Amino acid sequence: MSTVRLALALAVAAMPAAAHAQPATPQRVSKSAASAPPAGTTAGTLDAVVAAERAYASDAEARGMRDASLAAFADDGVVFRDRIALAKPYWATVPAPGPLFRWAPAWGGASASGDLAFTTGPYTYRAAPTDTAVWHGQFATVWTRAGNGPANGPWRVLVDVGASGPATADAPATPGATPAPTFVPRPLGGASIAPAGGASSAAVAEGQRAMLIVADRGLAAAGRANGAGPALAAVAAADARALWPGSAPAIGRDAAAAAVAAYAARTPGTVLEFQTSEARVARAGDLGVTWGTYVARANGAVAEQGAYLRVWGREGGGWRVLVDALSPSAER
Repeated sequence: MSTVRLALALAVAAMPAAAHAQPATPQRVSKSAASAPPAGTTAGTLDAVVAAERAYASDAEARGMRDASLAAFADDGVVFRDRIALAKPYWATVPAPGPLFRWAPAWGGASASGDLAFTTGPYTYRAAPTDTAVWHGQFATVWTRAGNGPANGPWRVLVDVGASGPATADAPATPGATPAPTFVPRPLGGASIAPAGGASSAAVAEGQRAMLIVADRGLAAAGRANGAGPALAAVAAADARALWPGSAPAIGRDAAAAAVAAYAARTPGTVLEFQTSEARVARAGDLGVTWGTYVARANGAVAEQGAYLRVWGREGGGWRVLVDALSPSAER
């Protein structure tokens, strides 16, 4: 049996049992296999990620969102629009300077291998810099970089998403993202996975990615069967965050599950159907991300559709949701 098939079999065996949105509010536009590395500390790595996020926000203030995004995104970075598309070609079509976003990181974590990280926090949005109307919400950004060790390249945005919601006390409404939230690091629970039994590092990494895809699809299947809220509660980390449109960030497993359930219950008979498009896993195997599309069907009819982003951490030998974010097409 191949490593990937073995990973799928193990993942299936370990799989657990199973406020109104603001459709007129603009959604935040996405600013949005080497050898196994040693575990080590991620404090310095996360500091660099936070610095990259703040530098992106500062660049957007100085040069505009379009040019800042063209510089910040990885070549394979994606945006969520009417469809999931490569970010750089998308931003190249946006007239300069682009919309005005101000944002600042408040929570996040980084892999022990230093190649994958995430940040979340508040943002404000204006359709144009001269607009007086301001919208608020929360963002989640996934960061990536190439290399291993001192030769690592710069951090680049892989994908991000925003959920519109009420203003928060730390909303960055003025230049320089002031007042800025106090950043809180999120330690990851899983240690680096070293190759064993003759397996190559590439095989171990691919096995973890396969298990993450199974976890993401398993969550989707459980949601169809038992409801999106209970399904998330079964696989969420204790400090998971739900960033879904129309509400403040729901922090903690129970709050996140309740927010997701409330969103689905806006229209009786609504079922959320998710389809995984991509999965990425850090070389250390302790952090992963999935994204894809979703459709909300109310009594069989399509009521809403869009894209989703999930950040996962490996805990206790399995994958747990850290961030669950939804981006409806109607809001973008």
